[in-house]
Amino acid sequence: MKKYITPANIAIFIWGIGLLFINEMYYEYLRYYLYISIILAVIAIIYDRLKRKKEN
Repeated sequence: MKKYITPANIAIFIWGIGLLFINEMYYEYLRYYLYISIILAVIAIIYDRLKRKKEN
């Protein structure tokens, strides 16, 4: 049986809720929220690649 509740799914869910909240309450900060999201995603990808490279 597949695990549907994983840390990645929880993080995406919280990110989506944050996006909806920012969009409704503080629309002028939506662009910056998305910029920070992209930067954090790129950092996470680089960290994961480095970790995998060390294992091999």
